[in-house]
Amino acid sequence: MLITVRAAVIFGFAFVAAAIAAALMVADSSSWPKALFAAGVAFGGALTVANTFIGSPDEPQPARRH
Repeated sequence: MLITVRAAVIFGFAFVAAAIAAALMVADSSSWPKALFAAGVAFGGALTVANTFIGSPDEPQPARRH
């Protein structure tokens, strides 16, 4: 497997956040460099937050009730 599902979800969430940030900056009549910088900041922040909130696969899962 090239990439895990967990990593794909985290990167997808970060990419969507970056795209929204860039689109909002361009819509605000900002320059492209400012929009790309905002997208990079949003990507990094969303990546960190998503990685923190989405549990690690090594963490023990809660027991299921039968």
